[in-house]
Amino acid sequence: MRHIGQAGKMFTLSAVASVLLLAGCGSTPKSQSKSVEVKPSPIETTQVNDDVTPEHKLLEAKRVWARTRDKNQRDTLLLQAADLYLQNQQPVLAQQVLFEVKEDGISSANQSYYSLLITKAYTDLPGAAPEELLAMLDNVIETDETAYQKAELQTKLYSQQGNLAAAANSVLKTRLSDEQKVEQVWKWITSLPNESLNAVGKEYPALAPFLTLRELTEQYASSPIKLANNLQQFKQVYRGHVLENALPEDVVKASKLTDAGANDIAVLLPLSGRLARSGLVVKDGIMAAYYTDVEKRQDEHLLPRLRFIDTNGADSQELITEIGDTKFIIGPLLKETIESLIPNLPIGVNVLALNRPDELPDSSLQQSTPYSIATQRADVENKASNVDLAEPKTQGEIGALDLPVSLNYYGLAPEDEAKQLAELIFKKGYRAPIVIAAQNSLYQRMDDKFKTHWKALNSAENKQRANITSVTFNDSNSLREGITQALDVAQSNERINQIEYMTNDEVYNMPRSRRDIDAIVAFSSPQDTELLNPIIEASLNPFDGKQVPVYATSRSMEYDSGKNQWRDLQNVHFIDMPWLMPSHKWQPLEQEVQQAWENQNTMQKRLFAFGFDAYQLLPQLGMLNTLKYLSHDGLTGNLSLNQRGEVVRKQPQAIIRNEKVKMLSE
Repeated sequence: MRHIGQAGKMFTLSAVASVLLLAGCGSTPKSQSKSVEVKPSPIETTQVNDDVTPEHKLLEAKRVWARTRDKNQRDTLLLQAADLYLQNQQPVLAQQVLFEVKEDGISSANQSYYSLLITKAYTDLPGAAPEELLAMLDNVIETDETAYQKAELQTKLYSQQGNLAAAANSVLKTRLSDEQKVEQVWKWITSLPNESLNAVGKEYPALAPFLTLRELTEQYASSPIKLANNLQQFKQVYRGHVLENALPEDVVKASKLTDAGANDIAVLLPLSGRLARSGLVVKDGIMAAYYTDVEKRQDEHLLPRLRFIDTNGADSQELITEIGDTKFIIGPLLKETIESLIPNLPIGVNVLALNRPDELPDSSLQQSTPYSIATQRADVENKASNVDLAEPKTQGEIGALDLPVSLNYYGLAPEDEAKQLAELIFKKGYRAPIVIAAQNSLYQRMDDKFKTHWKALNSAENKQRANITSVTFNDSNSLREGITQALDVAQSNERINQIEYMTNDEVYNMPRSRRDIDAIVAFSSPQDTELLNPIIEASLNPFDGKQVPVYATSRSMEYDSGKNQWRDLQNVHFIDMPWLMPSHKWQPLEQEVQQAWENQNTMQKRLFAFGFDAYQLLPQLGMLNTLKYLSHDGLTGNLSLNQRGEVVRKQPQAIIRNEKVKMLSE
């Protein structure tokens, strides 16, 4: 690749100026002959080499113009010079040439070539508008060569726009290898929300095989064997397609997993002591999920054996003795028990912990995918055989190479709800919220997490400042005072009083609240939330007719207080478990639960759902860890796994209207 020094640059600009001078001395001379329509010709792009430089093309354009006054031929040479500048990674010089060509007028014969080059020159420029450049590409006539270049540019521009479906469609038309195409298209296709897939398939038929593959993996997420069998049929149907010989790597890995085979499960819970009540409710949820499986399979012998182990007062060695040879564990529930037990577990154990430590271990040190025991042993033997073939290893030495514990974390951390709430209101376009938090360790943790994540979201938009107004309170008086000060109502009252004092007349006016606030977020108990919502409504004075929405988490909701609670929470938006929503899809299960466990309070309902989902998640962990786009639609929310092995829980939205809970769509 050629590089031009300072003298070369001066020479280049001089050459450009000379050509333009020739053009300026008179555009293409008028001819008396009959005009002939010039049709666009296919683009002949110039490949860079050591013999042909942009300067050569510029001088050639100058000679052609001086000799023939042929504008089309001259401009073609100038465009080839710009093309060479781009290939030499000199976009500024290319832009200069393209600008001057445009100033002198672009003929229809050169419009296609010009459009391709101008798009190349500005695609990576900060501030360039992708939609305008994409419109330029519509003018490009596709040949064997330009079709690839056009597709590459469209891929880049669509991805800059965030139009992943269009970008994926364009990737398939590029020069990339089949493996590279599949890797990139699959990454984008699995990033799309489920509800958009039908529309994507209709708009981009070329993506249909990828959409079908995604549906296939979702359909057989609970059975790697069935997935593998159906992938063979898939290849037959799409014979000749890039997916026949280049399936996505994660799909291949998922099809090679063996079914979990969890025929013996140990459940570690506090079943006595001060946390016994919570532990027993989680146990009820696990048992309910177990018997739901009995009804589905209609054969009790096909289900695993469940053993409940009481963690209260037991040290890690006692728990390991109780666990024995069991390879699948649900629990423990307490952080300290998790931290003491996990490092001492034997090799090859699959754990779904029902909490997570404050500091997670390095993900590179733990097995991210819970393989079957047979697969783990095979991996160990392969690793052992590759260490040193000269000296056979003893069984003890091979054991040291065994894979660590397969560990996933599933919890109901309040910080996770604060993070989801920050993402929710940020996505809705709110940028200046008031955050009200009770002076309680739980709600202060949520407050801290919300603010930290809010700053991160603003930083992603290159905003230096996160506009948050904070209010903390410890009783009803400080709550009222904090809200009125944050909304500027107190200051408005003071101004009214000052005017009355100065004029000695009564001022007929209402105190005004701040107009820059666009949302209010509450981290408080259900009782405090019932108090603060009426205070907020009384303090707001929306002269522009715009209502400031109030948002809360499930920690502000209590379903046991009766209808008066909903009256005081009118118009409050919140997130909570699907299981507690009035119109969920598990109505028959809810009726059975009500008959078996009467008068469960709100917290017990949440813990029951937690146990139910934990049991259902366990056999799916292998697939969820391998295919990160998969999720489980559970009682506690939509559940997926991140790279750290944590269960990410997304809860639905609702609003209180007319003293009733009403579900909201995204």
